[in-house]
Amino acid sequence: MSENMYYWQKVVGGTPLELSLKKIKEAVSDGFKNESDNYKQKLVYNLLETIRNNDQKEFFYILLKAINKHKEDYTKLLEELNKSYDVMPEEVFVNFAYSVVIGIMATYRGEKNE
Repeated sequence: MSENMYYWQKVVGGTPLELSLKKIKEAVSDGFKNESDNYKQKLVYNLLETIRNNDQKEFFYILLKAINKHKEDYTKLLEELNKSYDVMPEEVFVNFAYSVVIGIMATYRGEKNE
């Protein structure tokens, strides 16, 4: 298993699922690149809290709410989520979630909060 790939069985149907952390990070960075740093910092804080609590349901609720709220192009991210979303084992979820957070943080522009 590559360090950036995780595999698990889908709960319903038993089909194997594959998760590429690199693709998730790139898709997140691409989707959130035009958001303000202030918005992204609040989003990252909320997502980190759900990771700490291992709350997959709340994590995806916050993430999908953020994606649907804006008119930015999240096509790439939505495609990745559509391919790999299912109830994830804890290890897979934590790695997936941190890839999302790192992808968002990679887009920080260093804006001055005025």
